[in-house]
Amino acid sequence: MDSREERLAKKLNILENELGRELVLADEEGVDRDSRYRILRELEVGGRHYAVLGDPDREDDDAFLFRVNDLDGDWRLEHVEDDNEWDNVADALDEMLYFDE
Repeated sequence: MDSREERLAKKLNILENELGRELVLADEEGVDRDSRYRILRELEVGGRHYAVLGDPDREDDDAFLFRVNDLDGDWRLEHVEDDNEWDNVADALDEMLYFDE
């Protein structure tokens, strides 16, 4: 698969349909407090599900990218650590937002 194919995105709304527009992420490691987020966008890139989340109490442009894994109906959100994966998803998201306008 070339890099163009990897960046093609498909819009999703799986989390929003199942959990609502806002969600709370629990800190399973107990380091930080649980955090509330608003789902800004969901997309599939390269066969993987991603969610872009923002702070529901702020109107700034800060957004956070997570990889979404479904473990038998138990949703897990993971930070995207790999730079290439992050870049591919960010490019796909930019393209998606451009064509949505």
